[in-house]
Amino acid sequence: MEEPSSREAVAAEVRAAMARQQMTQVALAGKVDMSRVALADRLSARRPFAVDELYRIADALNVSVWSLVPAVAVSDGAA
Repeated sequence: MEEPSSREAVAAEVRAAMARQQMTQVALAGKVDMSRVALADRLSARRPFAVDELYRIADALNVSVWSLVPAVAVSDGAA
């Protein structure tokens, strides 16, 4: 099985952190000043997360930004 792309891996980590916090897309989008559609595009890996978005999301989910960036994303050179 092929490894996920960095975009897919980061999106999966954000979705997992949201699930652990039982936070909906609407709630997270409101906390990080994004539209729900923009957040959905990133969570589905259609568009990459910007670094500043990841910091805002990490803060809203009370996790470190590094927990949202798995090793595959770092080794891929894109996050």
